[in-house]
Amino acid sequence: MPLQEFSDNRDVGNLALPQTGQVDYWDRLLPSFGVRVSSGGNKSFVVSTRVNGKFRRFTIKPPFPSIGLVEARAQAVQIIADAKVGITPEVRKKREEKGTFGAVAADFMRDFAHSHRTRKEMQRKIDVELVAWHDRPIREITRSDIKERLREKARDGGIAANRLLALISKIFNWAVDEEIIESSPAMRLQRPGEEKDRERVLSAEEIAVLWPAFTRLGYPFGNLYKIMLCTGQRRGEVASMKWSQIGADGWRLPAASAKTKVGHLVPLSSLAREIIAGLPQIGDYVFRAHRDAPLQGWSKAKAKLDGLVTLPESWQVEDMRRSAATHMRSLGVDRLVIDKILNHAEQGVTKVYDRWSADPEKAAAMERWANRLREIISGTVDSNVVAFAK
Repeated sequence: MPLQEFSDNRDVGNLALPQTGQVDYWDRLLPSFGVRVSSGGNKSFVVSTRVNGKFRRFTIKPPFPSIGLVEARAQAVQIIADAKVGITPEVRKKREEKGTFGAVAADFMRDFAHSHRTRKEMQRKIDVELVAWHDRPIREITRSDIKERLREKARDGGIAANRLLALISKIFNWAVDEEIIESSPAMRLQRPGEEKDRERVLSAEEIAVLWPAFTRLGYPFGNLYKIMLCTGQRRGEVASMKWSQIGADGWRLPAASAKTKVGHLVPLSSLAREIIAGLPQIGDYVFRAHRDAPLQGWSKAKAKLDGLVTLPESWQVEDMRRSAATHMRSLGVDRLVIDKILNHAEQGVTKVYDRWSADPEKAAAMERWANRLREIISGTVDSNVVAFAK
C-alpha cells in the first residue's frame, strides 16, 4: 500500500491507476486516511480505523472530484475522533438528522409513545412546557437547563414538576437508546416535589350519595364509574373494556390494556353484570362516546359529576379503586386476594414462581363486595354528607 503526501486536489488527480482491481494510497500526514483508486479511474477517499476494537473501513461520499481533499480530510479527522469513543459515521449521521430536541421529541412520540395511555398529555407538555427547547440541538441541552426548567415548573406545583421530569427523562433515555446522544443529562436528577401516596377512601355514606349521581350522569361515564367501583380496576383499563373480552367467567383484561402489562381475569359480580347488561352494544368498546375508541374527556366528566353532588372532602376518580380495596378488606377479604383483584405487580421470587391466579377467591370477594354495595346504595345517608347540588 503506497504512502503519499497529498497537498491538493492535483495530487489526488495524478495518482497512478492500477492495471486491474484497485489500490489504496495512504496519506503520510494523516494516518488511516487515503484514496482508493480503481483500474477504471474512479477515486474515493477512505478511512481505516477501529471502532470498539473492530477494524472498519469507511468510504467518504461522494467520490472524488465531487468532494475535494480539504473537505475529505476534515471528515476523516471527525471519523477518526468519533471512532475513539465508539461512534460510527452512521451514528453521527443519525444524530445530525435528528439534531434538535423538537425533532427527537417528535420521533419519540411516534416510535415510543404512540400507544401510551397518557400520550396526549405527553404531547401537550412537549408542545407547551418544553417549547423553548424545540429548535435547540438536543446535545446542547444541559443538566443546568433541565434543572432551571424544573424550578420554573415547581412554582406551579411540585407534583407537576415531577411529572415533567419523568417525561424529560423518558425522551433523553430514548435518545440514548437510539444512539442520538451519548448520555442523558437528566440522569439521577432528584424530583423537585415531594409526593405522598393518596389515602382518600370513600366512606359508605359518600358512596351512597355518589351512586345515584353516577346514574344521573348517565352513559358512558356514569356507568363506567359504577364498574370502576364494582371491580376496583383502573380507569384506563375499564375505559378500554371490549365486549369480546367479557365471558361467562368474567372480564379478561388483556396485557396490552393493563398498566402492569400483565393481563388477568376480572370476575364480574352480579351487580357488575346488571350494569353491563343495561348498556348499549353499538361497537367494540363497552364504554364509548362518538367513536368506537377508549373514552377521553375525563376532566369534563368529573366536573359535570361535581356539579351534581358535593362531598365533604375533595376526591378523585382514582380514589374509587382504593375505596373498593379498603371496603373489601373490611369485609374480611385476604390481602393477597385483593392484590390479585387489583392486579398489582409482583416482585422478587413471588413474580417468578407464584402463578396462583386466585380466580375462585377473587370471584367470591367480588360478590361479597357487590352485596355490601347493594346495602350501601339502599342505605341511609348520614347528615354530614351534602346531597345533590341544585
